[in-house]
Amino acid sequence: FPGCTEQTMRAKVTLSGPCTSQIRREIGPINMTFEIPMYNVSSLQVRYLRIAENMPGYTPYRWVRYVTQSSSYVCRL
Repeated sequence: FPGCTEQTMRAKVTLSGPCTSQIRREIGPINMTFEIPMYNVSSLQVRYLRIAENMPGYTPYRWVRYVTQSSSYVCRL
């Protein structure tokens, strides 16, 4: 995903029976949890990292894992 763009997600909710106004009230809002690997919403980047304390037997790995996670995303029907 390049910066300064808008991304869209489409989701389909399938009910086992016909959808009436009563059922819509019973369902209520939908809580969503998702993770987008290798994407950083804030566009922050780690360019330099210095380890202050060397621990014996510890070998640091030279990689950064960027991931976007939902923390509290609610979709109202």
